[in-house]
Amino acid sequence: MAATDETLSGEASNFISKLDSNKVESRVLFKDRLVTLSENTGKEVGELTVSVERSTHTGRECYLVQASSNGVVDTVPVGTNITAYVSPSLETLEHTQYEYVNMPGNTLTKKSVLSVEEDGGYHFNLVNTAGGQDTTVTQQFTPDEMTHFISEGANIVLQRLAVVLGMKSRMSFRALGVNNSVVPVTYAMLESRSISVQNVTLDCVGVERTLEDEEPTTWQLYFLNDGHMYTRSQIDSPVYMKIKSLPETFLKDEEADWVFPDFGKGRLNWEDDLEMYSLFLDRKEELKEDHVSYMRRHPELKAILGDFLQFLLMRKPSDVIEFAADFFSSYSSSAELKPTFAHSEFVNKSAIRTE
Repeated sequence: MAATDETLSGEASNFISKLDSNKVESRVLFKDRLVTLSENTGKEVGELTVSVERSTHTGRECYLVQASSNGVVDTVPVGTNITAYVSPSLETLEHTQYEYVNMPGNTLTKKSVLSVEEDGGYHFNLVNTAGGQDTTVTQQFTPDEMTHFISEGANIVLQRLAVVLGMKSRMSFRALGVNNSVVPVTYAMLESRSISVQNVTLDCVGVERTLEDEEPTTWQLYFLNDGHMYTRSQIDSPVYMKIKSLPETFLKDEEADWVFPDFGKGRLNWEDDLEMYSLFLDRKEELKEDHVSYMRRHPELKAILGDFLQFLLMRKPSDVIEFAADFFSSYSSSAELKPTFAHSEFVNKSAIRTE
């Protein structure tokens, strides 16, 4: 029998009641960095960085959450940046989110600020920008509406806490949906699975998050047992995110049944690896073609470099760096107007022939 909403909400209350309302959990204070990969090609198309630090807000100890996701989807640059202050009991004190889509000829942006008020309610301000025009939306949420509310910033802390403290049952909170209405969001543990990172096999803890909006959205995340995110994917999304290597701050759980081996620092003979050497040649040709294409599109580059080299050999300055700085400053619109290369110190007088 499926659990009722009331039961799931009760599990959320039990989880929050176990948190120290006056002190942040130090085990979730670290930074994650993941690369964004295309589901179709496996190529990198962006990155995700997430950090949680100890901070204060209006005199209260809290978590400072910062997240930045930037990449390219279907040749269009997109990104989301989040800054949030979250209390030890997962109450969002302030939450700022900025999103952009750089479509050709028309950049779309969305900036929202959510802040808690004295009565426990929230003030929400949203500014949408499209075609150079701003549209502003403001909303008020009552304390009852925001019971067990989890913002995107608080969600990051919640997921780390669920891993390091252990989440036993499904839980239901509230979040903002696509249209900025309050909707249920549920968390459930997934079956653990083994993964291999840097030739080391580790167990990962899975968390599934479902935003029960008009069209539900589900994310599946797997974490190392110390809370570092290993992978993050959204169902039906063309991209997913994954770490490249174990974080430097990764700590071994004393109760774990694995030991991180010491492989030493042997020399990588990549030229003897046919696959790696082939990748090297492909990348070399790709860069060469890119550079040639750029120079073909900018014929003025050859002229500028030719002028500089000719002038350099004529003057033969003793300080090449200073000479180059002076030469190229003449192309800057903000540079101070002065006679170009009129300074005697740029001339290597020993190089001047005397008849």
